[in-house]
Amino acid sequence: MLRAGAGISTSPDPRIAGEAAAEAALERCGTADSALLFATPGYGAGLPALLDAAVSTLGTEVVVGASAQGVLGRGTESENGAGVAVLAVGGLEAEPFLLTDLAGEEDHAGEEIAARLGDPRATDLVVLLPDTRAIHPLPLLDGLREALGPAHLVGAGAADPVSDAPRQWSGTSIESGAVAGLVWRAPVAPRIGVTQACRPASGLLTVTRAEGHWVLEIDGRPALDVYREVARGPLGADLRRAAAFVLVALPAPGRESLEPGGYRVRNVVGFDPARRAFAIPETPSKGDPIALALREPGSAREDLKSMLERLAGPTPALGLYLDCCARGEAFFGVPGLESAYIENALGPETPVAGMFGSCEFGPIGGTPELLTYTGVLALLDDGV
Repeated sequence: MLRAGAGISTSPDPRIAGEAAAEAALERCGTADSALLFATPGYGAGLPALLDAAVSTLGTEVVVGASAQGVLGRGTESENGAGVAVLAVGGLEAEPFLLTDLAGEEDHAGEEIAARLGDPRATDLVVLLPDTRAIHPLPLLDGLREALGPAHLVGAGAADPVSDAPRQWSGTSIESGAVAGLVWRAPVAPRIGVTQACRPASGLLTVTRAEGHWVLEIDGRPALDVYREVARGPLGADLRRAAAFVLVALPAPGRESLEPGGYRVRNVVGFDPARRAFAIPETPSKGDPIALALREPGSAREDLKSMLERLAGPTPALGLYLDCCARGEAFFGVPGLESAYIENALGPETPVAGMFGSCEFGPIGGTPELLTYTGVLALLDDGV
């Protein structure tokens, strides 16, 4: 039977924090066969001691994780300070990985993970924790989609706003510029939800002219004119400020609506008033569907509640929540809001842990995508 437990510690002492978070996770799990461990970057040179204490306490070397801007567990969140979160699991086959020297060869990661599994299954959950400073996430995802086939994938980018050198680990081996993660071979398919921090602020539109990363026309009109109409008033006049709130929504292939969980969001990365155009990180093409979205906490709360309603079902054995560092207390204005909503929906006995990362990975339209401003919740059931 699948067993799980979650623990969190905010002790500034790395050894005490690692041991305390692991002990708290074992209170419910009993014994652990594998674990995810996330730690904020303030532990610095004490990270080896933290991992050594956690691994020793958990009694398994299958402890995988990454540095995070914040951590969460047991209904609480710790951002911008010391924090360690542990999600310990027993009774479930797990395959850890720590892949190095992937820069320029990101698409090979999927082949290596698949080779360890032998036969990726529709009940597998792949947890991916890359250093996106060094590892380009889009070719990484392309290779994973092809090699892992029916397996489900979630993840977050390792984050370190202190030194800008995120760490990834497996057991007590610590790397940077790597991809850490594990595969849980679950008895039944995971339930996965994606919640957005934005609401659509326009209907579904069409790119009618583009050049490289520049969107030149939308529905036959100058793209920047359409953008300013959505931004409105003072915000429309201050494009630099508008870029923090008015984003671009890209629906999943084949989707003709902007239903929750059916689109990904991208920042506007440049404006060209002379050409009345704006740029996005992806390369749009003529005929592509596009929309504009407004980033706001009220809509994000409602979307989180809707996601949790869509995932409603039997009480899960565990939950993994991978959140964007642009959400949390600074965005919602309330500490621990998302963890409280999740605990209220799943029940206080359900072990949940996770991290705030630099980006997220989760399914949009059934396909794993690179996400921003989202929270990705994966639930595993014991199948009994």
